[in-house]
Amino acid sequence: MVKAVLFDVAGVLTESYGHIILETAVAIDANIDLLAEVLIPVFLGEEDTDEMGHKLERGEVTLDEFLQSLGPVEEDARSLLHPDSPHFFGHSFSPNRDMMDFAGQLSSSGYMTGIVSNSVKEWMPAWETAIPDRSIFDTVILSSEVGFRKPNQAMYALALERLGIAPGEAVFLDDFEPMVKGAIHAGLHAVHVADHAEAIKQVQELLKS
Repeated sequence: MVKAVLFDVAGVLTESYGHIILETAVAIDANIDLLAEVLIPVFLGEEDTDEMGHKLERGEVTLDEFLQSLGPVEEDARSLLHPDSPHFFGHSFSPNRDMMDFAGQLSSSGYMTGIVSNSVKEWMPAWETAIPDRSIFDTVILSSEVGFRKPNQAMYALALERLGIAPGEAVFLDDFEPMVKGAIHAGLHAVHVADHAEAIKQVQELLKS
């Protein structure tokens, strides 16, 4: 029986942000191909490695140190990823109301809820704005605070430990397949969020079983 539902933040509790970054990159005439080559393996990678971007999400290096490591793409990346930039993608972060409402309904119905998300310390003010009510979550696991990142199974295990439940008693939602696979390998039920409404339906079906 499912007792808890765990949520990623960006693209799950919030609206998808990939198009924001792409549209902004086009607007500032950034080198999109080079940005993709540098950033996609970092933030969509299937492992927890010693790459600078993974160290950033584990809180081991600062955002400035990460950006300085990017060489010729540093300027474009700084425009998109630094909170001091007028083009920072986090300025356009907004909650997905349906998913936030769903999380609130789960909490009110007696289910445990949690956040399990890779994070960057310097981005947290934008995330706080996008998650208007954190009180509905029983636990919040952020990579930059705990020192490991999804899909490292330690992320999911820590959430289960804090909630006092077994892997099969939790459902995890994420918009990136490697993170979903990581949860499944850790023994959780998992839902890939490609469409928020459809993902909510899938979780509701799991709760009935």
